[in-house]
Amino acid sequence: MNRPVHVITQAEALPEHLEEVGRVLVEAIELARQEEGCLRMDLYHDAKRFLLLNTIECWESQEAHHRHLNSPLIARTVLQLVGKMKGLPDIRTLSPMSEFNA
Repeated sequence: MNRPVHVITQAEALPEHLEEVGRVLVEAIELARQEEGCLRMDLYHDAKRFLLLNTIECWESQEAHHRHLNSPLIARTVLQLVGKMKGLPDIRTLSPMSEFNA
């Protein structure tokens, strides 16, 4: 049975590139929302650490998320962000706690 996949991605923009990183990510998210299997995708900054950016995503299935990660959109976005981010993004796939009690 396919269950929705919830993902949080966290990355830190370099201060001098924050505005450009924001533009790139907003555009990428708008396009990702149109992808097959995308149920939700939103962009947030950390309230205390403004350079720390987070996407919160929900995908129809693991397969839909895998397609997204391997899409031309992600490849293009990564290329646009090279040198503008501190380190690599931290991508976390979440499972509901209720699944552990089943």
